[in-house]
Amino acid sequence: MRYFFSFIIIPIVLLYSCNETEKTSDTTNSQELSQEQLEQEVWDAIEGRFKSWKDNDFETYMAYHHPDWKKWESRKNELTTKEGMAKFWEIMKAEEECLEMEVTPIEIKILDGGKSAIAHYTHTETFTYYGEDMPDGPTKGNTFRGTLRWSDFMVKENGKWLVIGGHRDMSMPEGKLVQVND
Repeated sequence: MRYFFSFIIIPIVLLYSCNETEKTSDTTNSQELSQEQLEQEVWDAIEGRFKSWKDNDFETYMAYHHPDWKKWESRKNELTTKEGMAKFWEIMKAEEECLEMEVTPIEIKILDGGKSAIAHYTHTETFTYYGEDMPDGPTKGNTFRGTLRWSDFMVKENGKWLVIGGHRDMSMPEGKLVQVND
């Protein structure tokens, strides 16, 4: 009986423990890939949102915003909502035509087991301004480039990453818009 135990049970235990070691190793690799995949999904959502802005696709742009989305209103001491974003869209699209858009990832942190994230990035936009001339600002018919800093708070719902809040730094790293045409 002792021989039976030695020849049958010990190899089964060894086989099982080796199999568990392989599973642990595969799980670790899977978690690393999962982290990279989650980060890529967040960047894809951010880039998709900006692409829809450039392409004047209002429905797609708004679909990247969570129903409870809020952020500080530009130059005001109040929060704006998704409805406020729709009004902002109308104003901006009447005054500017986006020519180029570049999103540059800086840092991302996946939180809550892959259900939320904080993304920090810059976006550089080149646009032609059609609004009223502004003192020390854009003038009608000229093309400008500016870089803004962003922090987005994202949540994943129904397999889709949505921005639920964040901050846009209007000071721009260069500190001003640069006119790129003569």
